[in-house]
Order: sequence, then C-alpha cells, then structure tokens
Amino acid sequence: AMGRILRMLGVQVEDATRKLDMRFAQAGIISPDAPILYLFFQRVISLFLFVIALMLLLSHGEGLEFWFYKLSGLFVGMVALAGPYLWLQNKIEHRHKLLQRAFPDTLDLMLICVESGLALDAALNRVCTELGRAYPEMTAELNRTRLELALINDRVRALMNLADRTNMLAFRSLVATLIQSERFGTSL
Repeated sequence: AMGRILRMLGVQVEDATRKLDMRFAQAGIISPDAPILYLFFQRVISLFLFVIALMLLLSHGEGLEFWFYKLSGLFVGMVALAGPYLWLQNKIEHRHKLLQRAFPDTLDLMLICVESGLALDAALNRVCTELGRAYPEMTAELNRTRLELALINDRVRALMNLADRTNMLAFRSLVATLIQSERFGTSL
C-alpha cells in the first residue's frame, strides 16, 4: 500500500529502492520492505510533520508557552527534513563500529583455519560457528558471503559484494587478497 501511495505521488519506487539498497545493506538491514518504508517516511510522513512544524511555529502564545511552541516546531521541522537520512546514517556508522571491533578476531581465526588446511568456504563456516555469539553482525555478514560463494558462479563477484556491503577499508583489503589468491592460485 505504501508503494502504491508513493507511485501515486510520482515517486519512481523501483529506481529509488535500487539506489537505497546498498545503503541499507551497509546498515545491515536486509528487509526488502525497508527502502519503501524509508521512502514513505521521507516523502509522505515528513510532509505531515512539516505541516505540524509550521502550525507550531505560527501559533501564538505568551511567555513560556510561546517558546515551547517555537522550539517544538523547530524540532519537529528538523525531524521532518533530516530524520530519515540521519537515522539511516546512524545505523550505518553503528554497524561499521561493530564490524571494525570484530574484524581483528575474525581475521585471526580465519588465518588459523586457512593455515590448518581448510578451504575458504570451510574457513568462513568455521569462523561463523566460533564467533556467532561474540560478534553476531560479523557472523551474519560472513554467512551471507559464504552463501553467495556457494550460490553465485562468480566467486569474485561474491567477494566484491562483501566489500561493497561493508564499505570499509579493512574488508576491501581482505577481499582484494582473497580475490588475488583465487585468481592466481597463490597461497592464502
């Protein structure tokens, strides 16, 4: 229903969701409905909030009541204008911090698994098993990569998806090393 309302308002929902998909992946939100909810809040609910903010700013009062209306109007107006963007950006930054915190332990365990003779897929599976409780965000990301490696014929694309979803230098370096190892058959 939200998608239909957005289409009636002239929003190109498919194009907009395609543009937002990577940002939601970076935030760790994998629901296919999340971009539509985001767009609905950004385009429809924000208009209502903006009208409420204008009503509060234009209302009359004396003393403390006057300042309450003005400050409330400014707050609601800020939420209407920047709320969805700030929420999504906060989710992305929070997830980056969690992944950054988990990366050293994950890399150490992956190195131990590979040096013991496991292939990349088996090493990822073992890392996910061992770190599941300590770092659930990292485990979910590596599980998704492991499944993509099994399902997608192009292993390089599956690894690049990991780098794109995390959008972090540490993961990009790891992915570059893994791709080089895959491509040239060098020791991991």
